Amino acid sequence: QEGQRPTQVQMAVGWIVAAVLIFLAQRDLRRRPPEAVRGPAAVWRVVAGTPPGAVVYLVLGRRRMTSADSDEVAA
Repeated sequence: QEGQRPTQVQMAVGWIVAAVLIFLAQRDLRRRPPEAVRGPAAVWRVVAGTPPGAVVYLVLGRRRMTSADSDEVAA
């Protein structure tokens, strides 16, 4: 039935969301100091190359940075 299949627009939106998630996770890994990542950053780079992995990294793979930490990174 036609109502059960995703349309081309829905598929395009899904691919865009997936690409944005991967981009955000990879950018965060590049910018975040290694001590602010839970576990090896190299492993997270591979894991975050997929949409589910990017979500897992963004939710679980980052340590919370204090304001003093973020000031040092910005400088």
